[in-house]
Amino acid sequence: MKKTILLIIAVLTACTAFSQQHSNEFYNNGALVHVQAGAEVHVWGDVHNIQASGSLQNYGLIKVQGNSYSDALFQQRGTGTYRIQNSNVNLGERQFISGSYAVRGGQAATGVDDGSFYNLELANDQGIVYLVGAGNIADVRNSVNFNPLGGVPNRILTHNVGMVGAVVPPANGSGYTGVFGLMNTTAGIDNLINNTVSLAGTMSGEDNGYIQGKFRRAIAGAGGQYGYLVGLEPAGAGAQRGMQYSRVDLATNNYDVLTSYFQTASSNAFPSMSECSGTWMNYFGGADHGEWMFSDYTGAGAGAYQMWVWPQDDNYAAGFLWAISKDNALQGTANDCGPSPVGLSRAGFNGFSGPSEFDVVSSMLLLPIELLDIKATGVVDHIDVEWRVASEFNVSHYELERSETGFYFQFIASQQAVGTTTQLQTYTYSDFDVRHFQDYYYRVKSVDNDGSAMYTPIVMANIKNSTGGFSEEMVSIYPNPSTEDFSISIYSDESRELSMTVYNSIGQLIQERTTQLQQGNTVLNVNSNEWANGVYHVKLVDATTGEQVNKKFIKK
Repeated sequence: MKKTILLIIAVLTACTAFSQQHSNEFYNNGALVHVQAGAEVHVWGDVHNIQASGSLQNYGLIKVQGNSYSDALFQQRGTGTYRIQNSNVNLGERQFISGSYAVRGGQAATGVDDGSFYNLELANDQGIVYLVGAGNIADVRNSVNFNPLGGVPNRILTHNVGMVGAVVPPANGSGYTGVFGLMNTTAGIDNLINNTVSLAGTMSGEDNGYIQGKFRRAIAGAGGQYGYLVGLEPAGAGAQRGMQYSRVDLATNNYDVLTSYFQTASSNAFPSMSECSGTWMNYFGGADHGEWMFSDYTGAGAGAYQMWVWPQDDNYAAGFLWAISKDNALQGTANDCGPSPVGLSRAGFNGFSGPSEFDVVSSMLLLPIELLDIKATGVVDHIDVEWRVASEFNVSHYELERSETGFYFQFIASQQAVGTTTQLQTYTYSDFDVRHFQDYYYRVKSVDNDGSAMYTPIVMANIKNSTGGFSEEMVSIYPNPSTEDFSISIYSDESRELSMTVYNSIGQLIQERTTQLQQGNTVLNVNSNEWANGVYHVKLVDATTGEQVNKKFIKK
């Protein structure tokens, strides 16, 4: 049977600034308090835990409807839950944690000099539990639940903003005086229960479920993926507000504890430079959006890691390629870049300064050419790509790149540039190495004389000129010639059954098969690795109409 204990302890010396909050308090003035497993303790007012001999052994559930105070000597143990919830009294008021409900140091102090919670549940009806004081105010050794009862998701605000919000929260994470911690070395974010992480790059309308201010995590020596749910209050104009989620993927290390916060409108001023395989990186996002700050407990930790960032509601300027910078420089793995600032990562980092600044940089259309337009047009048997520039300055040449997916591009051709001119220039290229009914994406890379580069926007084209039925233009073989296997790409405007036979140059049957085509593109992979070198005839027949397509394949 569940045991419920309702503690209503009157304290005559307490003022009554808030209705019942200070009239029904629980004081542990140096005593040992033990809450057994399965028991519940409900405190309608505040909780005070003080003195070195003060010890709270919680193996059950403690539900507190007021505030929680402690000093730097109080000890807390057990594997129970401490719930902050104003469900009966103090309704409409925020609740706070004050003092030192924390591990007072690094991992070695856990269970030794330790006032931390085991499980902490946040169920304040205003959605905010804030910390009062400076330094490590509150830690959990197992998990924190931002919304245990399915009501308003809470957030932890690591700064004293007052019961009625009289104090405005700092605009930057560096201004928050308190620190909240997860002193559980388990990687991931599963111990941050009911968080509101968004990997889509938007936190619009989402106010809670993270740490507003400073957040520290205990790190396993073996490493792992550690997410940091840090950010600033989303109230006000969109950008730079809400959770600015980041993640550190650590290899073997000795960091012990890593602390993070987010700093808005922080410049990241270092000169433009070539990166990302020669792309000119000339936009720095710190001034517009901000940067992620990380420091380690000892200040001398080491170990390789990869940094990930998910900017929320960002107001970055438009860019083509993005990279993460550290301490106003492009450190880490060279050319480790991405197409978007959302979900951007960069590897090869090692060590944290006090603190290290992580920002994003990008390439923008500000460089040697003034691009008027670029277009791609499908003709009967090829695709024409044309780009026009109003001016050039110190341009060496152009490199045309192609992709079948729109993500991974390959170089296909180069054209010499005029160089320096203010006259309109038109460049064209005819791409015959294409298949019917396949979408192709093109972009042009302009390369300056000093090696810097920029990209045009991406354009797409295809060849679709079939008159219906099953015809030769619907079929292409690639690669052809080939030294190993090859593929047959078939476009069909409807479902159809198709037979395939392959003969060598003297008419011997090499392979036959039947396949069912669906509407759209179908790719048949043909294992020709063991075929002898020579010319082969591929015959495709529509089982219903009898229409035939014959193709040649050359094995080298």
